[in-house]
Amino acid sequence: MTENTKNSWRERFRTFHTKHEHLLEVLFFCAGFLFDIIATREGVDHLLMIVQQVVYLLLIGFILYMDILREARNGLPQFQERWEKIWSYRGLLLHFLLGTLMNIYSIFFLLSASLFSSILFVLLLFAALALNELKAVRKRGADVKFAFYIVCVFCFASLIFPLLFNRVGIAPFLSSFFFTLALIFVLYFRLKKVSGGAGLERKVLLPGLGVSGLFLGLYLLGLVPPVPLSAKMMGIYHRIEKEGDDYLLYHERPFWKIWQKGDQDFVARPGDKIYFFAAIFSPARFDDTVFVRWMFHTSRGWSGSDRIALKISGGRKEGFRGFTVKQNFDYGDGRWKVLLEAQDGREIGRLYFDVKRGEEDPGRVFSVERY
Repeated sequence: MTENTKNSWRERFRTFHTKHEHLLEVLFFCAGFLFDIIATREGVDHLLMIVQQVVYLLLIGFILYMDILREARNGLPQFQERWEKIWSYRGLLLHFLLGTLMNIYSIFFLLSASLFSSILFVLLLFAALALNELKAVRKRGADVKFAFYIVCVFCFASLIFPLLFNRVGIAPFLSSFFFTLALIFVLYFRLKKVSGGAGLERKVLLPGLGVSGLFLGLYLLGLVPPVPLSAKMMGIYHRIEKEGDDYLLYHERPFWKIWQKGDQDFVARPGDKIYFFAAIFSPARFDDTVFVRWMFHTSRGWSGSDRIALKISGGRKEGFRGFTVKQNFDYGDGRWKVLLEAQDGREIGRLYFDVKRGEEDPGRVFSVERY
């Protein structure tokens, strides 16, 4: 290929990129998000996923550290000329790394809890993800980028510490919180020592402590999803039996109600019991307890009925399977819901269903699902 031909291709590429820059950014963002959905199917405890996150966080931390240091020391220190040319593209790398991590965490946290309880937290992650795509944000100083970095650090710690404790709860969360705080102060005092401390409160402390405080507040309100637990399937049934390694789930749901799981329109005939079945994903070596809370709706709102413990163990890709039974539901017809909760009360999932009394029908036939 001649030099003129190379230049021609370069010019065409530049022209095409300039003309369709916004469209290309949207396409690359969507492609990256789809790729991350596929990648996260391996689970939060997959070694390659953990290594990827560690490498990305180290690279982001190094880039931000050097940028803040150079701002404070008038462009010093400098790399060798060849590395300076590569360093000039660090903005693109930083944008890619932050976007990828926030994609991953948005997916993990979205899958880990009912939208009813986690919608605010997930929306905040998606807002950070969207802001990271804006040119105006990319051109901002280190303060906004450092805030995004702390979001990623906290999300990473929120995934790792439950794996280390083999359960979710207050201890893993506080460990994640103090780990994030420790990193903020280590970077702050290190930069203060080598740069003199000019503007570090605005660039490091304020964004870092602001994000950490926000996450603590959301946790106290029960709005941080209990990763890595997630409900893969929940349903209401008339009867459940164990056959070998499978559960047989008996229901009367018409075939066309494909959006329901089991008998969410439950016709309670004499002698019936209500069975709640759940498949709950948790990583290998997880040894935890979740709770099934039965609630019914009255004229004064939702009232609690029972809170039943369900012991789970992790490692099964399709999720740990278990069920609870409701025998006493003499509160009459009406609206019910089942909440699946972690030990600290954070919601993993919820399922609504309606109960309607029916006459005895000895000839009724159940459909059977095998799970």
